[in-house]
Amino acid sequence: MSKLKTSFTVYNWVFKFVGAALLIALALVLFIMDVAPLIEAFVGILVAGYAVMRLVPFIRTQRSDLIKTINIFEIGFNLLVATLFIGNAVVRQERLGDIGGMDMFGLLTGAVLIVRGMVHFYGLSDGNEKGDHPTYFFHISTLIVGTLIIVQGYTVEHLIWLMLMLAIGSAGYLSYDAYGGYNLYRKRKQMEEGKRTEDTPEDRDIPRKEDPDKEQDQIVS
Repeated sequence: MSKLKTSFTVYNWVFKFVGAALLIALALVLFIMDVAPLIEAFVGILVAGYAVMRLVPFIRTQRSDLIKTINIFEIGFNLLVATLFIGNAVVRQERLGDIGGMDMFGLLTGAVLIVRGMVHFYGLSDGNEKGDHPTYFFHISTLIVGTLIIVQGYTVEHLIWLMLMLAIGSAGYLSYDAYGGYNLYRKRKQMEEGKRTEDTPEDRDIPRKEDPDKEQDQIVS
């Protein structure tokens, strides 16, 4: 087991190179192909997963019936939005349209983020929720990003550009890390070869016994 773990550690640069190539391929697919319905379905899966993840643990641990009810309504709203995103991508296989002159995807995504921030801070102000620094900054960002999405009219194409930049940046980091791993791999191989050379006994002049007949001849003479 230890040998397998060591081999994986030594050759992990291979997986990083493959991961970087896959991210570059994903970036090219996002840039070239019309993947708007796929991106909407992806966001829908994220929203649904976050809602389902919070459902049972939150109901079990929250003591306030009011905060519990508010969060259940929020989770239900998230599931409706997620169902719309995923169902539209699967059934119609095209992007969502506009509503009131605004892109429906951007409007609903912004609404999900703003509602999440409002519900969280209401629970804090009511004294029935406890927060920490990560959750505080996360929910501040949901309010800011959600408002920007609605006000600026961001669409799925903006999200594609964001994912494209993230994919390229991540691929660059993985490639750099894999390059460093390959350098360490080559240095380790050189060290092992040098160690083998030192451990190999050198050819030395081994004393040879003289021929007994020759020694006898010398004594007689």
